[in-house]
Amino acid sequence: MIALTVSDAMDPDAVCIRVSELMKRKERIGFPDALCIRNDSFDGERFEEIADIISKIWDGELILETDEPVNLPKALLRLMGRRPLIVGANAQNIEQFCMAAGMFGCPMSVSAERIEEVLDLVHKASESGMTDIAIDPMVKNMKQCLEVCTDLYRLSDTVPEAKHPVLIRAWSGEYAMSIASVSLLNHASIVLVDDLDSDCCETLNKLVTSAL
Repeated sequence: MIALTVSDAMDPDAVCIRVSELMKRKERIGFPDALCIRNDSFDGERFEEIADIISKIWDGELILETDEPVNLPKALLRLMGRRPLIVGANAQNIEQFCMAAGMFGCPMSVSAERIEEVLDLVHKASESGMTDIAIDPMVKNMKQCLEVCTDLYRLSDTVPEAKHPVLIRAWSGEYAMSIASVSLLNHASIVLVDDLDSDCCETLNKLVTSAL
């Protein structure tokens, strides 16, 4: 899955324009697979408002990304039945994220910079009853992306906590496309990209399709 982000700091009209453009892009080249609604405003009401707007015009997969678990419930209510992936759980807020994910029946990701720490978070989420969990190793560059994806893939043969989809966050532009390409070709299952222009999207989509 490849997702492009839509920030809740954008004006609602700008959100509609961006989502409409991404819908046309998906119809034309089959990309992106999902939209990630990012809680840049740190405001729960704003997050809810943008989630509601997007839910009415985008019928594909959705992701909610926030550092504030208190902002999740109202946004999730606007997406009832859509089962968005919720992103942002870490060692400080794992319990709140597990509660929200369990209450709404959503998949979730857990994030940490060290493999040992992220696998420990997977274990904690599993103990809370979560089964649909993604691993976000918080890679910072291409070298780390290659190393971490490879290490997690090798560990998945023997460590139960590593047998989960890997989520990689990229950013924008050509370097983001490079990280996305390396991630998807090296066992990652979900890539969040802040933005890519249409040509980059088409190139990435062809690359991934040809590798399948």
